[in-house]
Amino acid sequence: MARILIVDDEKAIRQLVSAALHDFGHQCADAADAAAARVLLEEHPFDLVISDVNMPEESGLDFIAHVIQTYPDTATLILSVLDTPAVTQRAIDLGIYGYVVKPFDFASLRIAVDGALKRRALEIANRRYRQNLEQLVEERTRQLRAQQRDYEILLKTLPCIVYTGRKDWSVCFLSDQFEAVTGYPREVFLSGKKRWNECILPEDFSAAVEAVKKAMTNDGAFLREYRIRDGQGRVRWIQDRGRIVFDENGAVDHVCGVLFDITERREAREALKQAKEEWERTFDAVPALIDVTDKDFRIRKVNEAFARRVGMPREHIIGRFCYEILRGLPEKCPQCPYGEGGPPSRFLDREVYNAHLGAYFRVTSTPYYNSDGSPAGCISVSHDITALKKAEEDARSAHRELEQLIAAIPSVLIGLDAQGRIVRWNATAENVFGLRALKVLGKPLESVPIEWQRDRLEAAMTSCRQKRKPQRVDDLRYTRPDGQPGFLGLTLNPVDMGLRQEMGILIMGADITQRKLLEAQLAQAQKLESIGQLAAGIAHEINTPVQFIGDNTRFLQEAFRDLEDLLEKYRELLDLARQVDGLSEAVRAVEETADAVDLEYLTAEIPKAVAQTLEGVHRVAKIVLAMKEFSHPGQEEKVPTDINKALENTLTVARNEWKYTADVIADFDPQLPLVPCIPGEINQVFLNIIVNAAHAIKEALNGQPDAKGTITVKTRAEDDWCEIRIQDTGTGIPEKIRHRIFDPFFTTKEVGKGTGQGLAIAHAVVVEKHKGHLGFESEEGKGTTFIIRLPLESP
Repeated sequence: MARILIVDDEKAIRQLVSAALHDFGHQCADAADAAAARVLLEEHPFDLVISDVNMPEESGLDFIAHVIQTYPDTATLILSVLDTPAVTQRAIDLGIYGYVVKPFDFASLRIAVDGALKRRALEIANRRYRQNLEQLVEERTRQLRAQQRDYEILLKTLPCIVYTGRKDWSVCFLSDQFEAVTGYPREVFLSGKKRWNECILPEDFSAAVEAVKKAMTNDGAFLREYRIRDGQGRVRWIQDRGRIVFDENGAVDHVCGVLFDITERREAREALKQAKEEWERTFDAVPALIDVTDKDFRIRKVNEAFARRVGMPREHIIGRFCYEILRGLPEKCPQCPYGEGGPPSRFLDREVYNAHLGAYFRVTSTPYYNSDGSPAGCISVSHDITALKKAEEDARSAHRELEQLIAAIPSVLIGLDAQGRIVRWNATAENVFGLRALKVLGKPLESVPIEWQRDRLEAAMTSCRQKRKPQRVDDLRYTRPDGQPGFLGLTLNPVDMGLRQEMGILIMGADITQRKLLEAQLAQAQKLESIGQLAAGIAHEINTPVQFIGDNTRFLQEAFRDLEDLLEKYRELLDLARQVDGLSEAVRAVEETADAVDLEYLTAEIPKAVAQTLEGVHRVAKIVLAMKEFSHPGQEEKVPTDINKALENTLTVARNEWKYTADVIADFDPQLPLVPCIPGEINQVFLNIIVNAAHAIKEALNGQPDAKGTITVKTRAEDDWCEIRIQDTGTGIPEKIRHRIFDPFFTTKEVGKGTGQGLAIAHAVVVEKHKGHLGFESEEGKGTTFIIRLPLESP
């Protein structure tokens, strides 16, 4: 039963047609003009509209045009007394379903109405089939493109020609695929013998140039498609996707991009277009299998494709059962979706495997009805999707391979959708961050319980989405949920999600904490080596002048002792001269000169000054020697080392750090044997701990004038170990952070005062390189003792 709207300005005609159609089993409504009919159409859907041509105000043809444009699922029929060529031609141009001339008989009216309704049902089925097919193709294409993008990102391969060209159309780089696509040797173009514009067909050349001109006014990116004539004379379609690169003056420097051979795609597009046009023109041109069956499952009509597929002439098919022809069965299929009640009462869409034809089909079925509204049968469209099913299996196989590949990648891999939600979190990410994928998938990245430099990461993500280019983030600090800190090196890659041009992000990277620690150790070693080289240079430059200053000062000391003996004799001679007449004036002159130069003061102070000078020279030589012995430049192997001497040198070098805040007590074991170690690195351990001790004491003193703490350094030999204890009277280490003291880059100092590397490096040197032990004892408010134990024998 169909809903039919009758529009005619003559009430008698409306009543006559309504009564006739009601007898045919249809439900009818009527309107006296187009305006009333428009209201009814807005309120209720109709399967068919029957309209007169001549009506007051809006004509029937204009109204029919409105119906066809606004309600494409509604069939239209003209019922008019007019039968002029002009009216007939416009009705044909509008695409009406039938034209009944008044006066009419009920038989012709019924035939026209049934024909219009059946054609409408066929067109709706055809459109739905096309829509479903296009959606399916679009969905499969989107999935394949997404998988292809993943492969391109991970494997860095491109199924295309990569090129770099000059503005005169010559090229300076072509990838290996060039010859396979174009049929020309690369050398012909790279040598300048041939230019790319010579291959483009003349009729496409102006559009190709225009695309570049347009790109120059925007961001330089362009996308163009044109035809070329390859080396064998064949015409091939090329998609040219590239970017213009400008020099610092804004002039074109070169062009780079990729060339895709889209010949097959263009041919397929053209074939699809032709097939669509042919489908609209003729039923038989449809490549799908179309069959029209009645309610008893007998075939009433098939297209040419159906006949070819089953291998029978159409005249041998018509009238036989569908299950007999399509399935090769003597009775109705057990799994038939129509059930016992005949054809379906609604649209059906399903995928089936037809063993008789050996193929997969996507079958859409739409019912059609008798004039009395009872089901007459159905129209089925079967499309062979065997190749598509194979493509789905290939896609699933490719997806499995991709998942295996991703699982094998030893890098952190985090995928984000366009809303920033996590869609991928591989095993390496689980290990690095200590978070299982099940706990983070589907959540926004910012909600993950990882502390990191969010401003740097968010800025890189924003730039990645806006520029649609990979972004690099180096040395990104982060802290795991368990409190363990570290560094990351990340690359953010844009991923086109294919929906409304939204961009996702694929984050790839690695934990570079160990590398940073090694770099810090190397920097410390280089710094120590530089100090050693500087100390050697200072010793070379200072030792000689210090030596002759010392030698000359000792000479002056000894010479002054001789002069003192001589002065004593002069005093005795002066006493004798006082008793001789005539020498009184000379004696007085000598005494006045002695008083003028303060001879008594000079004879008392000159020996003291000389002694102090010798003491200063000795101290200078001692400091230079301590710096030289502290650094051991170039020493990379373990050697027997005097630990007491090493600590003494370290205290001398670090004196400026502790002399104003602490007194140092050195309690060294004089019987301590030599310890096998790398002197420069062990000295660095001592220096870090002593400097930390001085800083802790300074913090504990809190600016108290004239107050000092104490740093006590002890050495002892215990069994097969050398034990060094460095104790301070500082603030102590809070209980809550003691477990993190040796973590790389952990520090409690303010920014600029500490890097958090000192104790981590010390731990690595003592424990990993020397197979020793490094620990501490601490009491808040009273101080800390670091305990270093080194084996007396090399392990």
